[in-house]
Amino acid sequence: LLIRRRCLVEDSLHQLATHEQDLKKRLKIEFVGEEGVDAGGLTKEWFMLLLRELMNPMYGMFTCEADGAYWFNPAALETSNQFFLVGVVVGLALYNSTILDLHLPLAVFKKLLRTGFYQASAPGMTAAKSADAISLAIVAGNQGLGTATATAPTLGNGVRLASGAGSALASAAATASLGGQNGTQKKMKSAYAPCYGPSGASAVAAESQPPVYGLLSPSAQLRYQISEMLTDVAQIRPHLARGLRQLLQYREDDVEDVFCLTFEASYDAYGDVVTVPLVANGANVAVTSANRVEYVLRYLQWVLSDSIARQFEPFRRGFYYVCGSNALSLFKPEDIELMVHGSGEDWDSDALRKTTNFVGFDSEAAQTVGEWFWDVLREMTQRDRKLFLAFVTGSDRMPTVASTQFSMKLAMLGSEHNRFPIAHTCFNQLGLWMYRSKDELRQKLMMAMTESEGFGLK
Repeated sequence: LLIRRRCLVEDSLHQLATHEQDLKKRLKIEFVGEEGVDAGGLTKEWFMLLLRELMNPMYGMFTCEADGAYWFNPAALETSNQFFLVGVVVGLALYNSTILDLHLPLAVFKKLLRTGFYQASAPGMTAAKSADAISLAIVAGNQGLGTATATAPTLGNGVRLASGAGSALASAAATASLGGQNGTQKKMKSAYAPCYGPSGASAVAAESQPPVYGLLSPSAQLRYQISEMLTDVAQIRPHLARGLRQLLQYREDDVEDVFCLTFEASYDAYGDVVTVPLVANGANVAVTSANRVEYVLRYLQWVLSDSIARQFEPFRRGFYYVCGSNALSLFKPEDIELMVHGSGEDWDSDALRKTTNFVGFDSEAAQTVGEWFWDVLREMTQRDRKLFLAFVTGSDRMPTVASTQFSMKLAMLGSEHNRFPIAHTCFNQLGLWMYRSKDELRQKLMMAMTESEGFGLK
């Protein structure tokens, strides 16, 4: 792809459309007016700069939610082509084993791998409408009301099941893992269905859930689905998830008077609050003790699916345009997330030193500079270590392999101490000069890390 830096988004969209039949070939980037030859580093730079532009708030395609996670903007005005491009970029990164500086929540990868995962099935919605106070307490993680004293089994994140449902889940899990009787395991479908599942809303919802899901009663399926959805919404909007949990946990009968809610959802559209009904005539349907489970289920479905359907569909098509293979059904959403994002955890400079290859550090003076370098790296803050990793590798996140397996090359370039360090991102190589002091090395390295952009030939 031939890209002008000043027209990054436009050139990328045009070039990808021009080479749409070649997207599964090895990707190579050439920046107009620069001498750099792409052996991997220019590709990383292109991914980083393009996503930085596409995620810019001025485009309004995504909103920055809790902990820097990006989520689709329900009020986005951009065309479907832009979301298609983001999907293609994510697919290309996965296909080319390139880590992206793109903090998408796990819910995005669940939606990609499990069609209709956040769509409530007809039996589940019926169960939600008929849920009573005891079911509410169980869903919210409380013990049963009245005379019930036994603690229900837990289904993650404090959500508890009734004893019967918990037994059913445990029994189903055991049956799935051991094969069960009469070849139960052979009859089960994959837990992570391909993008194109069976037709029909109920079939899609069933196909997109783990195998255990189909063995549960409608009420147990409801509790399982609400637990999953609340956990995923908490990654995007923790305050909303906390409020919905409080609604479910409320034990009194005056829900309508205390919470003053109706069957409506709202979102911010560039400063204006837009309200949409969750059911027909939702503005006049109050949330009560009897219907609060249905309200929570519909609200979660709206946040994770209905409100962003127009934006997510072209994104999904773009992703599968590059990665449209049944091989994806072998992976869990967590696996794809790790391959796309890399590991965001901090890394140990001493562990990195053990896997680093040294070139030109034969003299005592060069070895002294090498020791200064590791001292400087060890003293860096986590933010500075991310800048260092981005400078040397093109990404501020470690690959999916641990830092004990990630290798770097450290080279001594010569005696010109007034020059800045040089990074070869294609090969994870950093070149140093014979600096006169540790402070001089730190100053030159920090300047190179924070002020560098672009590529050239040595």
